Amino acid sequence: MNFKSGYVTIIGKPNVGKSTLLNTILGKKVAIVSSIAGTTRFSITGVKNLPNAQIIFFDTPGVYEPKNELEQKMYSYAYTSIIDADVVLFMINATDKSLLTDKKILDKFISILDENNKKIEDVNILCVVNKIDLVKDITSVDNTIELLKNEYKFFKEFIKISALNNTNIDLLLEKIVEYLPQQEKLFEDEEVFNLPLKLQISEIIREKVFQNVYQEIPKSTAVIVEDIRTGDVDKTKVVIEATIVVERENHKGIIIGENGKKLKIIGTQARIELEKLLSKPVFLSLRVKVKEKWTKKTDFVSQLGF
Repeated sequence: MNFKSGYVTIIGKPNVGKSTLLNTILGKKVAIVSSIAGTTRFSITGVKNLPNAQIIFFDTPGVYEPKNELEQKMYSYAYTSIIDADVVLFMINATDKSLLTDKKILDKFISILDENNKKIEDVNILCVVNKIDLVKDITSVDNTIELLKNEYKFFKEFIKISALNNTNIDLLLEKIVEYLPQQEKLFEDEEVFNLPLKLQISEIIREKVFQNVYQEIPKSTAVIVEDIRTGDVDKTKVVIEATIVVERENHKGIIIGENGKKLKIIGTQARIELEKLLSKPVFLSLRVKVKEKWTKKTDFVSQLGF
């Protein structure tokens, strides 16, 4: 049997480009992408089919020290997906001058494996150096790789890529397949991912919130899809009602904007993405609600799908 298939987990610190990589490989939007670190909340599965292999991807939330109930759930997802992975992609940023945070993640990674009676040497871990398109002098990246090679002997490969520009993505896929076990396909041919429709919709809306309010709004912003239905008059149209939840009253004002202009922009951009997702016209109704300290409330966090 020459066919290979297996599970690949993508880990790394926030905003290193994990979601962008997954979206680039699959050729469609399956993970939220914004400039705000730690915006991925779910361990998203995407399936990439190649002539000689099938790769099942897990994109994990950015790994960092959890500060509340929401972040604790995100944190646990990142590590539970590591244990049974056939290949682990450890992503770093080519433009970073310090690897301190990356090394902390590696140390935690090793300890998680130890707790589960697995040795780091037995794991197929590839170091993926992303954002090389932003580096003027590639020798600085080569120097970083040499430092990591000397300090961490367990890396099987080092691959320099640009997830945004699709640079060396084919090479990365070749290397991944090299380390997958020989076995039949685990899923049907079509590329899939495991978020339920409501969560897909909420992630698209949440992405547009982050893209439009930048650093004004913290990561403690949630979207709850209240209803999805066929239009009462136009049966070809999908009606979606959703609530954007924030922790403070002033955050509500920022999202709504002057005379509701900001919320209208968010709604328009989200509607365009949703029409691509559903392949139907969409009527999107958005409202903004304040729920103080929701990230610390287990029952509300569970309502979001955790």
